[in-house]
Amino acid sequence: MTSIKASPFEHVALIIPAWQPSEQLVPLVRRLGEFGFGAIVLVDDGSDAAAEQVFAALQALSRVHVLTHAVNLGKGRALKTAFNYVLTSLPEIEAVVTADADGQHRPEDIAKVADAILKIPDRTVLGVRAFSGDVPLRSRWGNALTKKIFRFLTGVNVSDTQTGLRGFSRKLVPELLTLDGERYEYEMTVLASLCRQGSIPFEVPIETVYIEGNRSSHFDPVRDSMRIYFVLVRFYVSSLIAAGIDFIGFTAAFSVTHSIGISVAVGRLSSLVNFALNKKFVFHSSASVKGTIWRYYVLAAAIAGVSYLLIRSVHQYLGWNVIAIKLVVDVLLSLVSFSVQRTFVFRRNKER
Repeated sequence: MTSIKASPFEHVALIIPAWQPSEQLVPLVRRLGEFGFGAIVLVDDGSDAAAEQVFAALQALSRVHVLTHAVNLGKGRALKTAFNYVLTSLPEIEAVVTADADGQHRPEDIAKVADAILKIPDRTVLGVRAFSGDVPLRSRWGNALTKKIFRFLTGVNVSDTQTGLRGFSRKLVPELLTLDGERYEYEMTVLASLCRQGSIPFEVPIETVYIEGNRSSHFDPVRDSMRIYFVLVRFYVSSLIAAGIDFIGFTAAFSVTHSIGISVAVGRLSSLVNFALNKKFVFHSSASVKGTIWRYYVLAAAIAGVSYLLIRSVHQYLGWNVIAIKLVVDVLLSLVSFSVQRTFVFRRNKER
């Protein structure tokens, strides 16, 4: 009797959120089924009646599970619905791969990501595009800008921050369910959260595919981009809060003493707030206070000194208003301070 060779992907679930999909999704899923995934979980995210035949055809395919939202809830919620289904209904699944429904992820590339997550289950896997060739300008520049902001805030260089082709081990999925985000910003929240914890993604190069100038995408370049950037800005909120306290303290002290030096010293009291917020909520540092606070106050002293010199010099030689100078200097130095805190004060000794 000849034994049937098991598929290498029999313990991998492929997740595809879909809203108003075209008929091309059916042959795509049929082709993906040939790779032997243990399950292909599709989430109908509130599509209208025109898509009923598409999902009916998909439901008839082997190992395909169709989950349905009564109304459109967003890509993030659709992913969470699928994650929860895998955890509660598919105990044999050891890893999940997420992919988009618009045909921009080739079946061969999806299989490459699935193969990688099985080989390195302790890492998140990203299918990253090179953004070469005929790529819409908004996509090319959008990714370039987001990469730079992401690297500044997390310290991790990710080639493609907005790829929807990702692989996760089952043990990580419960954590993903607890993260904020219901729409496209959810994917950025996931990536930022993992990188902030020191989990560096493993990148798998994939082909860059844009069909008809990305016309099939439901991504709103203004509204959804704002949601994504808001996720990143939240990393910086603690610095803005501390800068605000510093500015208020400086302004109050200067109105009484008219001394730049004393006012800078009073404003630096905000450093206690900045240290506490960044250690716990931004950098999630597990190091002892004793082990980090001395580095932080070396930085705080240096920032205060530079602030004093800049404010005094600009006021003395250019005659600008002290409060206005303070505002400009604070914005610039807060960027420097955040970067140094990430790389020096709250640096991680090990990455996982």
